[in-house]
Amino acid sequence: MTQPAYTGSALPTAGGLDWIVNRFTERVVGIRAAAVISSDGLLLASSANLSGDASRLAAVSSGFVALSSGGAQLLGHGGVSRTIVEMANGTIIVMAISDGSLLAVLASPQCDLGVAGYHMARLARQCGEALTPARRGPEAVGPATAAMRPQPRTAP
Repeated sequence: MTQPAYTGSALPTAGGLDWIVNRFTERVVGIRAAAVISSDGLLLASSANLSGDASRLAAVSSGFVALSSGGAQLLGHGGVSRTIVEMANGTIIVMAISDGSLLAVLASPQCDLGVAGYHMARLARQCGEALTPARRGPEAVGPATAAMRPQPRTAP
């Protein structure tokens, strides 16, 4: 049985985000596991090999980002794009996704972090496209929703 090809324009059906994350961990050498986490720390998708640790990775990664973002703001050095925590038996890399959600990766000690970062950026872009709702144009707005839209104030 062959896997469906991912074209980048639409997600595979059921479990699409999990499917993308699993393919990432299978294809990038040195990546043990990965998870996509919402901006409020909830697990959205994870690789199959994380199983029971997925929620823990989500909580830890969310905490890392909160701490590093708070530190960057306190020091006046702008936003944080990546947080890396090196441990004795591996590395956790957390990267922001366009909509405020996070991509967290567990890498082995032998992992080339430059290669992992490149592939993480590609995955973050794919996940961001999947998580960010498409903009609705004026033609998609019906008369009822157009009437509910706040009108700009005019000067007296």
